[in-house]
Amino acid sequence: MRLEVLSEASDPRLLASVLALKPGHGQDRYCLPASMTYPPASADPLRVPFAVMAALDGPEGASGGERVVGFGTLDRHGQLEHLLDEPARGLLLRAFYVGRPHQGRGYGTAAARRARALAHALEPEAQLLVLCVHESNTAARTAYARAGFADSGARWMAQAADPQVVMVAALQPR
Repeated sequence: MRLEVLSEASDPRLLASVLALKPGHGQDRYCLPASMTYPPASADPLRVPFAVMAALDGPEGASGGERVVGFGTLDRHGQLEHLLDEPARGLLLRAFYVGRPHQGRGYGTAAARRARALAHALEPEAQLLVLCVHESNTAARTAYARAGFADSGARWMAQAADPQVVMVAALQPR
């Protein structure tokens, strides 16, 4: 598993796979698909969109290449001023999800861990990776906790249908 930063210079087939990725059934209330979040993220110098890549297993364990299993964005601004006392200390993980056919295999937890390393590489001075997750999304909250994120005790109520739990994790080197 690895995260690949996306840009206009990315392989068009990779971008097409990312844009075709959909959240799981019922999860569209928690996040928008990459087809809606990638374009504005790629145009914003404060955001870094990335693909979650997983190895394909070929016959008898041989590597069959990689496939896109998820998507996310690291944001240097977002609503950090509402989520942290010192916004400069953190980056925001947003628009993050594992695609419908790839869920339940640990990709979300592994990718959230790797997002911490990617955030550290992008912003070595930052100390925290912050995310918001709907209170009702217990599967995502569990996956984030396994990846080292903790409930900060704060709640975010932007345009959400229900309150969002603010979770934080210390950044870690690769």
